[in-house]
Amino acid sequence: MCRMPLHTLIPVAGVLVLAGCSLFSPREPEAPTEAGGTYEQPDTPEQVVANLQAAIAELNTQNYRRSLAEDLVFEPTATAMARTPALWATWSRQEEDAYFSTLVASAQFGSGHELELREDVLSFVTETRAQLDALYVLTVRHRRTEVPTTVEGRLIWELTQDADGLWSLSRWIDREVGTAPAWSDLKAAFVQ
Repeated sequence: MCRMPLHTLIPVAGVLVLAGCSLFSPREPEAPTEAGGTYEQPDTPEQVVANLQAAIAELNTQNYRRSLAEDLVFEPTATAMARTPALWATWSRQEEDAYFSTLVASAQFGSGHELELREDVLSFVTETRAQLDALYVLTVRHRRTEVPTTVEGRLIWELTQDADGLWSLSRWIDREVGTAPAWSDLKAAFVQ
């Protein structure tokens, strides 16, 4: 058995006690590795649609962006195109992200934000491409009084599967239904 002199044992015990204090103190929290909110890995076209609906309901810009293809194509309503053709000529994922981020910044947090789809039909064009055709009612409670909080129309979403097996929204066509303001009108108001 090894014996340590008392004058050596006391400083060693003191160091161990002081070092032990930091063992039980809380450490700095780590930054989150994923976006919060409701988001499922988009293994199917239906999950992309559900993720977009959740991102709108939760005003979650990161999950909205994650649901869009890098090369997103957007085709506005005929009225919106006639009103501001230059705006739509260069519309890309970047403009889509800017519009949604500005909308979220102007929205009132809480409940009442919703993308409701009606008469929705999802069909597979190929194994890696699906199309959703639906009537929509989009409600986002924002603070701009000159812009409607509810828009409606018909959307056609083309959803594609990437090489990694995940799906995203790659092409978006917006159509008017009657005289109600459409999603294109909301995008035009908030992208600028």
